[in-house]
Amino acid sequence: MNPKISVIVPAYNEENYLSACLTSLKKQQFSGGYEIIVVDNNSVDKTAQIARDFGCKVIFELKKGAGATRQAGCAVSLGEIIAFTDADTVVPENWLSTIATEFEKDKNLAAFGGLYFLSSGSIFTRLVVSFFVYPAHFLDKLYNNGWNLSGANFAVRKTCFLKTGGFNVNLQINEEYDISQRIRKFGKVKLAPYFLVKTSGRGYEYGVISWFFRYGPITFSRIVLRRHNFNKLKPIRKEGHFCQIILEPFLIGLVILLIFVSSPPAFAKAQSGVAFVHKKIVFTDQQIEKGGYKLKVAVVNGAERLRYKQR
Repeated sequence: MNPKISVIVPAYNEENYLSACLTSLKKQQFSGGYEIIVVDNNSVDKTAQIARDFGCKVIFELKKGAGATRQAGCAVSLGEIIAFTDADTVVPENWLSTIATEFEKDKNLAAFGGLYFLSSGSIFTRLVVSFFVYPAHFLDKLYNNGWNLSGANFAVRKTCFLKTGGFNVNLQINEEYDISQRIRKFGKVKLAPYFLVKTSGRGYEYGVISWFFRYGPITFSRIVLRRHNFNKLKPIRKEGHFCQIILEPFLIGLVILLIFVSSPPAFAKAQSGVAFVHKKIVFTDQQIEKGGYKLKVAVVNGAERLRYKQR
């Protein structure tokens, strides 16, 4: 009897992450039957052996890239639903049961997924991702007239998936966005922001800076220009870059400092407050007019102090 769900896990040199991912998949509270397919993208470490030790189906794909790797797993899948996660991701115990329930209650559902939070990386990067990953997906939805799902946390109905022709095997990134848009022709695509998995922060090697200088242009091209041809751009696969440890906090502090020093220096309080004013005062007890107010100021130890103001 075929399993209800096939779980595809693309993997390339994932010996440091794969065990945690497969452990979470083995602990699923799901009685419908499922298979785990690990697609080894020509690893040179113990990735394939770890997958076999967990009793997973292991296949090899020589063509580099997530598109080709996911497609290879789909080609041998037996389930009526195909779920996807990444080797550096840990899923909750109700992951498969939630996926199955969503497809059972809506027969027109072609694809379903959720979001993620980071398990590593700088504290600032983790906070930014936690608070802004959903607004970013929602903005993406507005521009693309539908949800684009996250590769670490989504599933498709196999009958709808096959009608699309499968993944674009030439894409190394954004393959999940590409399939999300093409599968809309055959059913609904739903994203549930409450449906979360935990993934590593290695994709944000340079912290939030990664988004501005790497993912920013990619996102702009995908959302605004509707282009996905980034087959020459490889995913980031490093943890703990010095930018997250040193450069990111420095740049954040610099931005805060610039905002502070560039803000208007005069915020006078009525009658009795103390504030600096824009105009340099050279005489004591000089009265000036600013913003419709008459300001009485005095120079005290080289600083301009507001004595009082009136209309």
